[in-house]
Amino acid sequence: MNDNGGRPQAKDVLEFISANFNVDYRPSNIYRLLHHLIFSWITSRSRHPNPNEEAQASFKKLPVGNDPSHTKPLTTRSS
Repeated sequence: MNDNGGRPQAKDVLEFISANFNVDYRPSNIYRLLHHLIFSWITSRSRHPNPNEEAQASFKKLPVGNDPSHTKPLTTRSS
C-alpha cells in the first residue's frame, strides 16, 4: 500500500504486525486473524491523483435534497 491511497493487502498487514509486534504469521492466516479480532475490511475511498478543485467546489454548491436550506414544498400528482 502506498501513501496515495489504495487498499491494504494481507502482505501489508503482515509486515505491520511483524515490524510492530515482532510476531510472524503466514499470509493465509492474516484474514483469519483480522476476522477473529472483529476487524472490518472496509477502507476509505482513494483520492484521485489529479483532483479538479474547481469542479469539486462547484459540485458542493449544488442544491441537495436533504439540505434544509434547499427544500421545496412537496407536491403531489392528482390522478
